Amino acid sequence: MKNSAKNKIKALLLSATSALLPTHAQAEEATTFMPDLGNNDDFFGETRRSWGKVFKNVAKLDKNGDVKYIASHRSHMSHRSGGGGGGYGHRSHYSHYSSYGGGSSHYSSSSSSRSSSSSYSKPKPKSAGDYSIGDRTLKTGIHGSDVTALTGYLATGLYINHSWIKEKEGYSLYDATIASAVKHFQKDAGLAQTGIADQTTIDKLKSWDNSKTTVILGTRELSYSETSTDKGTDVTELVKLLTKAGFPPNPKKIVMTSDGRTEFTKDIATAVRFFQAYNNLRVTGRADDATIKALKAKAQ
Repeated sequence: MKNSAKNKIKALLLSATSALLPTHAQAEEATTFMPDLGNNDDFFGETRRSWGKVFKNVAKLDKNGDVKYIASHRSHMSHRSGGGGGGYGHRSHYSHYSSYGGGSSHYSSSSSSRSSSSSYSKPKPKSAGDYSIGDRTLKTGIHGSDVTALTGYLATGLYINHSWIKEKEGYSLYDATIASAVKHFQKDAGLAQTGIADQTTIDKLKSWDNSKTTVILGTRELSYSETSTDKGTDVTELVKLLTKAGFPPNPKKIVMTSDGRTEFTKDIATAVRFFQAYNNLRVTGRADDATIKALKAKAQ
């Protein structure tokens, strides 16, 4: 009984010693320790019942009577990043991010993704004033700086009168009048008469020679000057209206150009004055908007 009690005390000391060692066992680093407990049969009888038992997760007694202390797990900071490498520790959970092509790159990729998404912003929609002519196809209902540029080319080409242009938000509006002028130009230029200012139409209009324009009466104000003479199909139409109204110019003094256009001569200006005076209009000799409207009304 003495020996049995003695061995039990030794076993308790073994258990107490094991309790002082760190926990989280790592079997690969186990070391063998053989306590000098003598060759007492009672002790080995006691220990046989303890074969295979693990004390406090740090000491194990095998059937040979050997006590194996299992080395501690060392702490999460000792974990290495390498996988299964020769007794080295695991080195820290932080370093896990750099191993196996995993966490760190994932972190950096998600960080990069957040960075790029935060730096990306949708392009600001263009306002009416941001468009240059040719940026888009122009058609009825559109307004903007490009439509203003288009109407400028149409006026220079003698296809519209500036007084016909309507505006929206300070820019020309592409309405039915502009569409009609574009269609008129397309006819003169030999293009499909769509009334839509596409790139081909715009390119042709930019380089257009207005001597080729079939000018409609009223597109411009006609007047006589000794230094420059208005000529065109609109002058031809004016002569016809004056004749219908009873104020015909002298046919012998009508001047035609080689390409079939009529010149606004001094004799035609005189006929206009007579018509204006007779119809209580301001007498200027110029075929302005009021005079043309009165002539058209008389001709009906």
